[in-house]
Amino acid sequence: MTRIEFQHGVEDILKVPHGSLKETDSRETVKTWSSFTDVDIVEFVESKFGVEAEADLMEAETFGDILRNLDSKGVFTG
Repeated sequence: MTRIEFQHGVEDILKVPHGSLKETDSRETVKTWSSFTDVDIVEFVESKFGVEAEADLMEAETFGDILRNLDSKGVFTG
């Protein structure tokens, strides 16, 4: 899965248009992002990449934090 495919998946979870999520976006800037969607994002990460949600992923405050965490694990293709 590429970064853009991952972004689209998270945008689907958050119910926002594809391409609209910015690395600086957080629970404070996206109205549909809540603790409930946090669980959905973690499950999405686990199902797509087969990685366990670690504390640093669960504590990510922005979409960019999530991307950097996943980048450090080398999960994205292309």
